[in-house]
Amino acid sequence: MNPSNEELTQILTKIRTDLSSGLLYTHTRLNANTTKTLETASFLYALIELLNEKGLLSIEELDERKKQIAARLVKKFVESGIGLMYQDPEHDKYTFEHEADVDCQSKLPVCKALCCKFPFALSRQDVEEGIIRWEFGRPYLIAHDTDGYCVHLDRETYRCKVREHRPVPCRGFDCKNNEKWKVWEDYDRSLINSKLIEEIDGSDGFHLYSKTKSKF
Repeated sequence: MNPSNEELTQILTKIRTDLSSGLLYTHTRLNANTTKTLETASFLYALIELLNEKGLLSIEELDERKKQIAARLVKKFVESGIGLMYQDPEHDKYTFEHEADVDCQSKLPVCKALCCKFPFALSRQDVEEGIIRWEFGRPYLIAHDTDGYCVHLDRETYRCKVREHRPVPCRGFDCKNNEKWKVWEDYDRSLINSKLIEEIDGSDGFHLYSKTKSKF
């Protein structure tokens, strides 16, 4: 039985109320965290200025050490899966000039679109465009289904269902000559790299992304 218009209105009203309540909580927590961050930053800047004035610390030494620590923290931050991940560097995918020249059609019966199992981060352009789906739990890695394939792949034809809007890594990936993602043991003879298949199928995607960081 289909719900009536009144029932649909009630459902949508409840969803809106729940969403508004959730956003209110989120914004309240963000505001509290921002206030605490500003308080902590003020304390640290005051401490640094006092140490510098007393000759116990130089700003130059502090800046150099800050760069070293920041690099270590960013590395740990990315490896933990916390935070946002975007392509770096980013390119306009619609004017991208380095698309790979690969005869995918002749290779698909053998490779079965193995490259469509590779994890990679979307660009801000992809995210803002709203066509390419991403993992809600790990923003902004391209979304994959439980079978490991990209959600935009047609499982019968192994063709991309959003080809015109596909991200830059999909456009630029050359399976013939890529050492990081060695799809083929021998491209000309169509011999697939079984070790890569095992590695991809045995990975949860993110850790594979963290290890390689780049698809092309």
